[in-house]
Amino acid sequence: MATARGAHPGRPESSRSTVGWPPSGLRGLARGRLFAWGAVVIVVLVVAVVIVVGETAGRSPDTKVATSVRYTARPVPASILRAVTRVPASAYDRVGLADAVVVPSVLAKATPLAFTGKPGVFVLDGEFCPFCAAERWAVVTSLARFGTFSGLETMQSSPVDVDPRTQTFDFSTTTFKSPYISAKLLEMYGQDRLTGRHRVIHEPSASEAALLRRYDESASIPFFDVGNKVVLSGSGFTPKFLSGLSRKTIAADLSDPSNPVTKLVLGASNYLSAGICAIDGGQPAPVCESDGVRAAAAALQRRHG
Repeated sequence: MATARGAHPGRPESSRSTVGWPPSGLRGLARGRLFAWGAVVIVVLVVAVVIVVGETAGRSPDTKVATSVRYTARPVPASILRAVTRVPASAYDRVGLADAVVVPSVLAKATPLAFTGKPGVFVLDGEFCPFCAAERWAVVTSLARFGTFSGLETMQSSPVDVDPRTQTFDFSTTTFKSPYISAKLLEMYGQDRLTGRHRVIHEPSASEAALLRRYDESASIPFFDVGNKVVLSGSGFTPKFLSGLSRKTIAADLSDPSNPVTKLVLGASNYLSAGICAIDGGQPAPVCESDGVRAAAAALQRRHG
């Protein structure tokens, strides 16, 4: 079975936290992978002035960006937005489950999570985080089956972390609307600073921090809570499979269920979609009754066992 892995934000650069999450004094990556931040600082100072000079066919970032810690988010191009939010239903069904994708946890006897009177979905990310960068592909594709995004922007993970400059999206300016669910997409941490620490850019509310303390005890990101019913702490798959791929390439390949990266993204998306179907009354029926989502729901049930 695949093992969940995520970034451990450790001590943030900002010390203004009032919500008690994450726990203080922690370092490195969850599940055994550690960052050597002293070395990272040196590397950043060396590479901060280097410029990426464009995209090679499908194997480099799809925008010209500096390899300093700063990346300028931009609106997602329309072609990429269409590709990632309108994945053919047949592709989800052909992929079904993927062996390398982590099966989320199923909670029992938890108080249902709701926002604004609808079943709630809470997502916590960090812009610097390569594991978040990978998981956002599954988050965007799965949520797009239940509603619409506006204000979605581009992002890439830290150039000095593992799997550097993994191409992804940013939720900082995003809104999501759905007739079935209400989603809160929180980018708690910004991009890396030269200090090697992660700046808090959006702090969770007291109620959101309570969720994290209860269900994300290891303080890993990304974190995905579907109605206090299905929870994933850490990415559903490792970002190494996306390493070096452009955003355009990843998005275009989502219609090809035989593509290895597509299998990971849509396999993870089927699990998240099954979780949403479990809290929203099984709507919309074409999604919740699809072969891929039903297979994921059965796998979640077996895990709950």
